[in-house]
Amino acid sequence: MGSLWNDLRFALRTLRKSPVFTVVAVLSLALGIGANTAIFSLLDQVLLRLLPVNHPEQLALLTIRGMEYGNNSGGNAMSYPLYGDFAKSNSVFSGMFCRFPYNMSVSFGGRTERVDGELVSGTYFPVLGVGAAVGRTFMPDDDQTPGGHPLAMLTYSYWKTRFGGDPSIVGKTVIVNARNLTVVGVARPGFNGVELGRTTQIFVPMTMKAQMTPGWDALDDRRWRWVNAFGRLKPGVTAQQAKASLQPFYHGVLEMEVKDAVFRNAAPADRQRFLKNIIDVLPGSQGRSNLRRQLTTPLWLLMAITGGVLLIACANVANLLVAKATSRQKEIAIRLAIGAGRGRIIRQLLVESLTLSVFGGALGLLLSVWIDRLLLTFMPNQAGEGAISSNPDLRILAFTIAISVLTGIVFGLAPALQSTKPELASTLKDQVAGILGGGSQGRFRKSLVVVQVTLSLLLLVGAGLFIRSLQNLRDLGPGFPTENLVAFTVDPSLIGYDSSKAKVFYRRLADELAAIPGVRNVGLADMRILTGNESDSGITIEAQGSKPAEKAHPYMNAIDPGYFATLGVPILAGRDFTFQDTETIQHGARQDMKVPRVVIVNDKFARRFFPGRSALGQHVGFGIAPNTRTEMEIVGVVKDIKYTSLRDEIPIQMFGPYIAGSHVAEMTIYARSTLDASQMFSAIRAKVRELDANLPLFELRTLDQQISASLLIERLIASLSTVFGFLATLLAMIGLYGVMAYTIARRTREIGIRMALGAFQKDVLWLVMREVLVLVAIGVVAGLCAAIGLTRLVQSQLYGITAHDPMTLALATLGLAVVACAAGYIPAIRASRVDAMEALRYE
Repeated sequence: MGSLWNDLRFALRTLRKSPVFTVVAVLSLALGIGANTAIFSLLDQVLLRLLPVNHPEQLALLTIRGMEYGNNSGGNAMSYPLYGDFAKSNSVFSGMFCRFPYNMSVSFGGRTERVDGELVSGTYFPVLGVGAAVGRTFMPDDDQTPGGHPLAMLTYSYWKTRFGGDPSIVGKTVIVNARNLTVVGVARPGFNGVELGRTTQIFVPMTMKAQMTPGWDALDDRRWRWVNAFGRLKPGVTAQQAKASLQPFYHGVLEMEVKDAVFRNAAPADRQRFLKNIIDVLPGSQGRSNLRRQLTTPLWLLMAITGGVLLIACANVANLLVAKATSRQKEIAIRLAIGAGRGRIIRQLLVESLTLSVFGGALGLLLSVWIDRLLLTFMPNQAGEGAISSNPDLRILAFTIAISVLTGIVFGLAPALQSTKPELASTLKDQVAGILGGGSQGRFRKSLVVVQVTLSLLLLVGAGLFIRSLQNLRDLGPGFPTENLVAFTVDPSLIGYDSSKAKVFYRRLADELAAIPGVRNVGLADMRILTGNESDSGITIEAQGSKPAEKAHPYMNAIDPGYFATLGVPILAGRDFTFQDTETIQHGARQDMKVPRVVIVNDKFARRFFPGRSALGQHVGFGIAPNTRTEMEIVGVVKDIKYTSLRDEIPIQMFGPYIAGSHVAEMTIYARSTLDASQMFSAIRAKVRELDANLPLFELRTLDQQISASLLIERLIASLSTVFGFLATLLAMIGLYGVMAYTIARRTREIGIRMALGAFQKDVLWLVMREVLVLVAIGVVAGLCAAIGLTRLVQSQLYGITAHDPMTLALATLGLAVVACAAGYIPAIRASRVDAMEALRYE
């Protein structure tokens, strides 16, 4: 330990004597380590971290695979009655719970706001092993009677921010979705639900479903999948064993369900497909998350990119260490000559490189916090406040320490081995060739430059592909003009409005907004487009002559008569809806199942199902059973527009008039105006407050902002790959400049002799540039081979461009070659201006 301490003191003293070298090396490492730490911090939270619950590795998520006969709300969903069947009849779980995420309106102290809520079973907290910070958690007895448990629990972060951490909130009443609920407790700190990217703020018992989701109960509906079911595996039971145990029971449930009246008109083939459904048991240790699926590939990709930057930084510092070692070769030679072991000297040099890496890691950790805060601005909206943090924790600190130590060894070991093999005789005689390390060090440094050029080209090609892909998406557009178009969402049903009152409210709101000076059109829609969400339904298209009826699953939207005019979507045939299109048809056996008499379809729908003839006057019906009634008439065909996102293909779409719907709740309002966005925002907020001051308004933004938000992942990849690509190129060019300056220093006398014998400046210039071009050419060829081999891995992240796009490869190669030649030209010019007499005296 005393020897190591002496090595450390000597290393600090040595670094202090070379401040320029130290600053450049530490900054290079800090950039590489900081970028890697920042990306790993996000990757750890999104992809690696487990739920903050007791023994999360024991949790399993159930999901149904196979035919869906009914409705579906969300991924990994099953019906509530099916969850109850599994909870009562299984031998593989020590406990089960279910949950359903739903936006809720919370009123307290005269203030109403929209929050992220969860309907949860009474077993939710006991099975997870999550306790209460204040009060108590829900228990199974709190979830027995439908509508009979008006209770609520708060998450710790929401309790702190909304209620000021006041413990007396327990026992008080809050108004949630127009219902009085009693707060029974606050969950322990750090627990915000089981879905990453959705920071739950309030929990409500599952049996309050009908009260929390007005107009939609589904607690007894086996044909509606909507709850996520989790189980805690018993000790020693694996997921595969659980699946094998549950499948026979599930098959029995399917045989019972297929006898239901709903299947009476189902085709025999559909019944057989339904009976082949299987239950799957997935790992539940990380909960479930659409955000994780969305970010998995981008985060691993960015981790690879920052890894490349760190390798280039390591190569750069290794080059600096080799150059610095030239001034210490005599010192090392003397040590070796008087008996010092080579291993002892290598240890000393490694301590110096590790000291540099520790300084670089410390600065990199600070940089990573700033980079993470910047990266969070690229995260999708559903990331939610508190879902992902930019503050480093012990895991991130451990990662930074590990990568710093590994980096120090990587860039320090090779120079240490090279520096401890001098030619003792020539070095002790102060001969330049010996002091500067001869040819081996030169070849080593040049090989590092080739590696830097190769990695830089690979990163530049990736950046070019991502930039062009993003530009393709931007140029594509949604299919309608977005200028001066504003959208926002409200849901009056969450504050007590029934469907009749909601329809009156929406008509009045549209009229009030249309009266604002500068507003040209106002339209409403049930589904907000370009947000990644969709609603679809199975329909039957009427038979045509000898042609049998066809089945389809178009994307659905309920709209008002002003929707298409507001968006600027032309009607290609037929007519738009009117406010007289309120008539409905009783559909099926259910008394509450009514459908509109008229619908509108998009052009893609019309071309697919009515090729060569008009879609107007044709009929469709909800359902896919053989005897489905097709009584809804197509009265219009509109131009195709994007629905879920710019990246997704235009789907077949069908629109119905929302005023004919039996249940009207959340709607998105679109307004096109000549006003500035900020003026429009304030005017919209004022009008909503005038109509109902208790109604929360959310997601108010322009369509351009909406499109920009929908491209956040693409922007994240394109922006960071560009920044890191240019950073890598800068570091590589510094390395190339250093190598050429080092080479010229070794050949100063040779250059002097050449010039004394009559060589011209252009000859010396070409002598140096030829070496530069050789290094760059080798790096470029290796980089192109690597790019062609590796870029196919990112094809899924590209749009409208192939991974082997010739233009991108050519531009990246040309750009790197120009910059590299410029970096080599500076030392070449200096070499061509060497004074022959001074060079001949150089030693």
